[in-house]
Amino acid sequence: MAKVLIIDDSSSSRALLKGILASIGAATCEAADGEEGLRVLRAEKPVDLVLLDWHMDKMDGPAFLKVVRADPELMATRIMMVSAESNPYHVRDAIQLGLNGYILKPFNRQVVLERMTAVLGAAPAPA
Repeated sequence: MAKVLIIDDSSSSRALLKGILASIGAATCEAADGEEGLRVLRAEKPVDLVLLDWHMDKMDGPAFLKVVRADPELMATRIMMVSAESNPYHVRDAIQLGLNGYILKPFNRQVVLERMTAVLGAAPAPA
């Protein structure tokens, strides 16, 4: 099953995503901001998917995305933004930076699993 890194400054958002992913047997790791997320991504690689918040202290989602896409060892990592950021110009800019998908908060289990399937290319198996 997939290994997913959840990067979000909200512990409740991380817990909600972790619960959804646990229901399909996905392995998870987590970080509270982009800087910590980079450390975890490098330590836990390979990671199949990163679920990334937009607005965080220290390093926000777009800055994390730029660093990952510029690193030859990490650039192929699939990244989906999970955020309340709904400005279409910001979303477009993130996609141009190499974002693989976008989930608008608030979300539900079905949306997360559908978007994961689209990005990973296979339906997650139920636990």
